Amino acid sequence: MHSDPLISELANQTLVASRAAPGHRVSYIEPAPTINVMFDQLEYLLGHESQGCPAGCQDCIRLREIEGWLLLPFRATEIRK
Repeated sequence: MHSDPLISELANQTLVASRAAPGHRVSYIEPAPTINVMFDQLEYLLGHESQGCPAGCQDCIRLREIEGWLLLPFRATEIRK
């Protein structure tokens, strides 16, 4: 198994830093709630839609995919007799 040298170096630096400063903890920021991230992304994509992008724009493709998933429950899959 190969490891990424950058990750190994950062892990070693963190270990050394935690030994050098015993009273300090490594601080981190809690991840944002998933629902907030989803709405932020959707808002970005909806705003992006009006920018007149060239064909094949990845953000426009993502928006069409998301629209498909969000509107899926409203599509009639078959007509029952």
